[in-house]
Amino acid sequence: MTSSEPPLLSIHFKDHRIESIDGGIVEEGTKWILVAAVRGGARRNGHVLIRRKFIRKMVPVGKFTNLAANVVGSWPPAPLLGADGKTLELELNHGRLSLQGIAEHYPVLGFHYERRKGEGLVDGVLQLEDDDAALRFRIVTDEGRVRSGITTLDRSSLIALEIGSSRLSKLAAKMADSTREDETPAEEAPVVEAPAEVEIISATKAFEIKPSAYLVRLANFQDVPGIQALHRRGGYAPPSPRFLERVIADEDSLVVVAVDREESVVGWAKANYIPSSIADPAGYYLTGVRVDDDHRRNGLAREMAGARLSWLRRRTDTVFASVPAPNQPARHYLSSLGFREIPQEEAPVQPGNSVLLELTLDAGQAR
Repeated sequence: MTSSEPPLLSIHFKDHRIESIDGGIVEEGTKWILVAAVRGGARRNGHVLIRRKFIRKMVPVGKFTNLAANVVGSWPPAPLLGADGKTLELELNHGRLSLQGIAEHYPVLGFHYERRKGEGLVDGVLQLEDDDAALRFRIVTDEGRVRSGITTLDRSSLIALEIGSSRLSKLAAKMADSTREDETPAEEAPVVEAPAEVEIISATKAFEIKPSAYLVRLANFQDVPGIQALHRRGGYAPPSPRFLERVIADEDSLVVVAVDREESVVGWAKANYIPSSIADPAGYYLTGVRVDDDHRRNGLAREMAGARLSWLRRRTDTVFASVPAPNQPARHYLSSLGFREIPQEEAPVQPGNSVLLELTLDAGQAR
């Protein structure tokens, strides 16, 4: 990478409760900057318009080419394009940013706004801009349904605008499907016999599963309440809905759930890329598994591991895991999957009293 190419930045906000945004600057104005956003492992993920007054600092996080193994396209950051393939012109020097031109090409936008306890995020379809002080939009639910009521957001509280991310693209597709369903008379669904072997494909995520009394599949937004309920039944604090939605939508992470015949979530697990700013070494990690107490000893943890390793095998040849040293069941579980514990003198320093484990994948594993 030549010195003339822009660095990959981590953009931090004045309110420390707001998460930082990673990306590269496409265009700067006196009031706004346009950032080509990237997620774990420098994977492109749409654009974000950020209001300058909320930014505390922008920190280079390394050479993009060293992090961009999974990036499609080249650096520097790509401009914001419309559906016609032409660059959208933005007036970034004006505090009252006009969003109508963006909304014509991107049906669902993510509004990040300032609130008393940090940041809020709501997804919506922009309505006509007829007020210098307010934005009006209809909220889009996780199921892609557009609410009838109009929500008003004070323009001065708008921190950033998320555009064209994988999460919003999926919501837009669901919204289109919901619209078609509303326009088509309902018909009785045909009964289809379940196949003996199922392959689930969604974007770049694919894996095979074996037939059993349970189904292991990709998680979706509708599984969030079930995952939370699973934690509560075990006496644990559940992950927040926003966290779960973010990792489900992130193209560089995988979340799978195990469901019973009633489609109740009885287990879940995830894997994701962790950058060097968080983990040493950087790389893909198995980052958690939980099975309902009443459904243990049915092979669900191993089946979910197989799903995750199949997905990881398409992206890396080495997988890591880090667990507290006293957690012997977790260490035994990972060892049974083929992980080896890296001796303490060879391993990078781990947080607390943790053990680092490593698994080398090959073509014959995770099947």
